[in-house]
Amino acid sequence: MNKTEMLTLFVLIERIYPPFRIKNEIVNYYFNYCQQFDYEMALSCIIGHIRKSPYPPSLSHIASRCSLHSLSAEISDSRNWEKEYVLANHVS
Repeated sequence: MNKTEMLTLFVLIERIYPPFRIKNEIVNYYFNYCQQFDYEMALSCIIGHIRKSPYPPSLSHIASRCSLHSLSAEISDSRNWEKEYVLANHVS
């Protein structure tokens, strides 16, 4: 994710949770950490959190959710590959 996308997420969190305030130090500190996140996945995690919690999400919470989603996607991809491999071996 780029810095503009990260700021978009921070603004969303700030609007939903008024005590959460964006500061330049926070943006600069977390940008290196957030670069590895997929924007759409992080947005989805934040929206899910907003639906469930009256408290703002922590970056570690978002990171863990993004990691779980990417891990489950990788597992799903590997299972699809495995099914295709098994089917190909039975057909030939």
